[in-house]
Amino acid sequence: MNTLKIAFRNIRKNRGFAIINIASLALGITCFLLLSAYVYHELTYDRFLSNSDRISMVTSGVKAADDEDYQYWSVTPTALAPEFEKEFPEIEKAVRMYNYNDAALVEKGSETIKENGLKYVDSDFLKVLDYKILEGNSNSPLANPSDIVITEKLAKKYFPNTNPIGKTLVVDNTPWRVSAIIEDLPTFTEIKFTALLSNKGLERYKQTQWGSANDLTFLLLKNNIDTKAFQSKVDRFANEKFKEEAKAGFTIKFNIEQIQDIHLHSKAAGSGNMTYIYIFAFLGFALLVISAVNFTNLSLSHATERAKEIAVRKVLGAARKLVFKQFIREGAVMVGLALIIGLVSTWFLLPIFSAYIAVPIKLNIWTNPIFYISMLGFFIILNFLASGWPAWVISHFKPINVIKGQLKSNYAKFSVAKILITFQYCISIFLVICTLFAFRQMQFIQTKDTGLNRSQILVLDGDIWKNIERETMKNELMKLSSIKNVSASYDSPVNIQGGYSLQTAEGKQANFKMDITAIPIERDFLSTFDIPIIAGENLNETDIIKAKDTSVNRSVAIIINKLTVEKIGWTPQEAIGKQVHINGRKGPVKAVVDNFNFASLREEVRPVALFPEYNYFGNIFVKLEANANSKQAIQEIESVVKKLKPNAPFEYHFLDEDYADLYKQEQQTTKIMQLFALVTVSIACIGLFAISAYAAQQRVKEIGIRKVLGASVAKLVGLLTNDFIKLVLIAFIITVPLGYLAMDKWLANFAYHIHLEWWIFVIAGLVTLVISFLTIAGQAFKAARANPIYSLKDE
Repeated sequence: MNTLKIAFRNIRKNRGFAIINIASLALGITCFLLLSAYVYHELTYDRFLSNSDRISMVTSGVKAADDEDYQYWSVTPTALAPEFEKEFPEIEKAVRMYNYNDAALVEKGSETIKENGLKYVDSDFLKVLDYKILEGNSNSPLANPSDIVITEKLAKKYFPNTNPIGKTLVVDNTPWRVSAIIEDLPTFTEIKFTALLSNKGLERYKQTQWGSANDLTFLLLKNNIDTKAFQSKVDRFANEKFKEEAKAGFTIKFNIEQIQDIHLHSKAAGSGNMTYIYIFAFLGFALLVISAVNFTNLSLSHATERAKEIAVRKVLGAARKLVFKQFIREGAVMVGLALIIGLVSTWFLLPIFSAYIAVPIKLNIWTNPIFYISMLGFFIILNFLASGWPAWVISHFKPINVIKGQLKSNYAKFSVAKILITFQYCISIFLVICTLFAFRQMQFIQTKDTGLNRSQILVLDGDIWKNIERETMKNELMKLSSIKNVSASYDSPVNIQGGYSLQTAEGKQANFKMDITAIPIERDFLSTFDIPIIAGENLNETDIIKAKDTSVNRSVAIIINKLTVEKIGWTPQEAIGKQVHINGRKGPVKAVVDNFNFASLREEVRPVALFPEYNYFGNIFVKLEANANSKQAIQEIESVVKKLKPNAPFEYHFLDEDYADLYKQEQQTTKIMQLFALVTVSIACIGLFAISAYAAQQRVKEIGIRKVLGASVAKLVGLLTNDFIKLVLIAFIITVPLGYLAMDKWLANFAYHIHLEWWIFVIAGLVTLVISFLTIAGQAFKAARANPIYSLKDE
């Protein structure tokens, strides 16, 4: 108890030192905890399901003969789940999920609200993915064709003052009976929905089909199943099932992926990236180590001011062990305070950090007792890491040397601190390099010409519009002076998902087949997006009339890109008028357009086909004039929409937002790296400040003698800063090849990327060097300006 009192007394006596030391360590702990919360959030995706270790998702892959790798899809055919359940005894249950649409209109009194999280599922869906049922039928909530299960959030939204069970929810003029309410989904799940609808009434499930893939399929495997052996059986099944496709050069496979691994490891359905988890885990650990190093260096630099106190204690009989305990306890008090501040700061800052990186992180782990046991262990380890070495060094001070003002033996040990400072700057420079390259790549992505013009294009939901209504709306919009063009398509043109097969082509062998991405479009699609036509001509009214024809022998005008033509073996001019077949659609090539990116720049341009088809459009695109007032134009568009559909909600976004969403993970990573690169450099500068102060204190007599012998202030400043500038330069030399390798590997994820310019490495080094020099120059100048009479008076 007495030593604790002394510890608190010394901390109060040296408030400035204590505040800097505690704040530096607390900053590192806060950063570590924030990054740990993000890593934990990413690693726990879908693990909240009680059977998550037995639940698998089936994804599909297709590879053409000339493809280097598979194209992966999260969706599977409708026939897969029931046939798998019959074929494989390893499966306990197999269920499917199918998207309702992206713009369901739900009635709430006289109001109509758009909901986009509705999904059709099999009746046993909640027996496989066992979300917590709060109210209602927990045994078979989806047994009837009109049953709907809603989340707690949706229940409060549509039934705020009453029990929803048994009540009717009207969706697109169809009544559904609420049979159960489930707990709101956590943020860490890849399976997102707001309501589950029974699929028993759907026509598409009355006959099993292998020809189209639109379902998410989930399997509940029996206990202790060897997944590798099971995957081998599935591979043999797929090879047998798709023998004809294999003869045409296609390989089709189904991957059994554990639901716990989907987020970070699935190429088909995962939105995360394990590489980034490794980066952030390393970054969090590095920040903690840097902070501990700073604590150590600050403690050592301050120890010189207390050297005589320690010497007097030893002369009066204090044992080395007692001095060690005293300083380890002082360190423990400061580490404990830093840990408490770090925990409180994390609690306050997490919502801000979460909003900054656009990831809804919650501190769920803080409710687990294991977390607090871990914090206790964390405190003990951190205390010995941060305080152990300073306490050991201080306890070994020799009284005679201290009283004579000689601490050279300790300075010799100081090389360890210099190594740690170099390590700090290696991390700092590495992060600055990575941040600069990531920022440049994001700039490149945003400004690269992808082959279609995305600017000034509003996207409206097409789901709620019938053909006649949509054409009426288009005519009304085209009367506005602020509108340049209006069109529509099935998918967003910056992220086309449709997988098709170009099965025959005029002049090719009868069994010719080519994997192709395709999208149904409206007549003015090419002109709305300024996609250049290389050969042929745009769609005309005759093409649209044929497209609306529902007869079996209808002819569809097809537009293909330059890459498709090259893969078939035609020139653009030869392709015009040639007959092609795409998934049952037959017709001549109407035009050949230049290649354009319709997916992420991580992927190279692929063959694509566009054809007019007026059955369904998911998106309506309104192109504004370049000089149009956006705010006024949106108001005018809303007036037209409300005039035609007064009860429908008016919702819109710009196409650029869809494009930006393709790089959400990279944007999050860039933001995190920018923030923590700044923090890392700041912490490293605090450490450099501490070690430079310590070094100046050690060399005070040398500086005094040099001044007496005529050394200038500038020369002395150079003398005191050279050693530390060398540390930064050494760190730069070590870090450049590491940064080059890391960025080269990261940029390889993009088919289109910047080059590794040498000047970015130089800028990273110069920025760090300048900041470091300014950090230590103040201490050096102060030491150089000191009157030598005070440092030499004992000699």
